[in-house]
Amino acid sequence: MTEGTILVTGGAGYIGSHITKDLLEQSHKVIVLDNLSNGYITPIRILKSQFKNLEFIKGNLSNKEKLTEIFQNYTIDAVMHLAAKINVEESIEKPNLYHQENYLNSINLVEAMIEKGVKKLIFSSTAAVYGNPKYLPINEDHPTNPESPYGQTKLDFEKYLTNCENLNFIILRYFNVGGCDPDGQLGKSHLQGKDLIENIMKVALGKKETLEVFGSDYDTNDGTAIRDFIHVEDIAQAHLLALKKLSQNNKEIFNLASEKGFSVKEIINKAKNVIGKDIPIIYSDKREGDIAISIADAEKAKKLLGWRPKFSNLEQIIQTDWSWRKTHPMGYTK
Repeated sequence: MTEGTILVTGGAGYIGSHITKDLLEQSHKVIVLDNLSNGYITPIRILKSQFKNLEFIKGNLSNKEKLTEIFQNYTIDAVMHLAAKINVEESIEKPNLYHQENYLNSINLVEAMIEKGVKKLIFSSTAAVYGNPKYLPINEDHPTNPESPYGQTKLDFEKYLTNCENLNFIILRYFNVGGCDPDGQLGKSHLQGKDLIENIMKVALGKKETLEVFGSDYDTNDGTAIRDFIHVEDIAQAHLLALKKLSQNNKEIFNLASEKGFSVKEIINKAKNVIGKDIPIIYSDKREGDIAISIADAEKAKKLLGWRPKFSNLEQIIQTDWSWRKTHPMGYTK
């Protein structure tokens, strides 16, 4: 039996691997559960070469027997739940898939936890639960009205958690996550995604000729959408602080964001300066489910968790991403 272990679902993914590294550096024992549909085994191998207290289990949250087995074989102190489908466009095309993966499978996880008396959960949610903002900046009391099935499935599970009497939980609503491990060991490998910074890097590396910008007629200063970016390492640190907070009896929701908004054009121009290369762009229509402006109020996390983002200025986000991608132009390989 392993004592005081943290289970990280989706721990082989972009954000999950950074969280796993930080947990290990603080001497936690970690089990990563991942089906590798979006994650990669490479970051797990990198971390296993440095830390003895890491174990990897390949599996899906739809497998109730596997979940029961894990909670029977290990004394798990807390769960960090990041495993999810995250593509907004795909969720519009396949809402039933997202309902299964993000909602029903998450319930499987909680049921397995409660059955074994594990009461601490940190849930990876999203700013997409808010939908089009009624006011700015968006705080945790802002009305929730998701614009996509992706956001809806995250909100549905949040609501499920609020009805779980035998569970202490912290919900972390991420805004736009960027950047890579400041040490250069870990990075982002989703080379098929629609993420803005990811696609800027593809153009800079010669993998694409032009950057596609979705929407040029938003009601913003330059017509492009405005987003609030937060560095992945600051996200990871928030999870560690949330874990300490969970030693108390609580049910809390926190925004994680830099509280600064940049337009798509501003982000591209900053990237040109950091990378030292031109980024040719073409404009396309807005995507279904996209909103014009998303800027957060993250004061609650700062006040109650003691969270202080250290890496989340735009230049550092782009620089750490670029540094990693120069040595990993194709990301991780399967």
